[in-house]
Amino acid sequence: MKKVIYFYKPDKPYGVFSNFYLSPFQMNGLTWKTTEHYFQAMKFEGTKHFYLINEVEKPMMAAHMGKERFRPLRSDWETVKDSIMYRALKAKFDSKEDLKKILLSTGDAQLIEHTSNDNYWADGGDGTGLNKLGVLLMKLRNSYAEYDGKFYLPQWLEYPGIHPLDIFWRMGAGEDHVVNIGKWISKLGQAAWKEYEKYYPYPDDWKD
Repeated sequence: MKKVIYFYKPDKPYGVFSNFYLSPFQMNGLTWKTTEHYFQAMKFEGTKHFYLINEVEKPMMAAHMGKERFRPLRSDWETVKDSIMYRALKAKFDSKEDLKKILLSTGDAQLIEHTSNDNYWADGGDGTGLNKLGVLLMKLRNSYAEYDGKFYLPQWLEYPGIHPLDIFWRMGAGEDHVVNIGKWISKLGQAAWKEYEKYYPYPDDWKD
């Protein structure tokens, strides 16, 4: 099974990767509630609209304002938008150690924003989108000195069909996987482990 983490809604597992996830950070001398606020405001840097977007409460409102065509969109936007998004993501994850650990905990898993609402930042819902947000998150993750590239699927996905009490888990490949995942979990930190558990809930026959 491929190591893939899909994300989209901020209140779902790995929702911290969403631009709508509330996690204030400092940039350009201001406090930004979400990366969505910052990204949309940067479309109008140097104008009053930059500050107006910073002040709104919800990221959805910031997104709507950023798409309103009566506002003076900067002429170089298509050229700079990816680098602006990356700067926002870096500021967000650098400012919160728990968020950084969650990002690092995904190791070599592919990160995909999964929605049919966007073909550029997301996967388009069917995998045909560019998934630029996921790509930038993986770039940021891989840039940290602490990054070790380790990510383990839970036992029931790595070796499906094997009973949790089978001797397989006490010898050979099964035992190695249990040992490795145990060491890995001990390094994740509580916040990262909670996201992992929510994303991979225990099957009924593993709960006990």
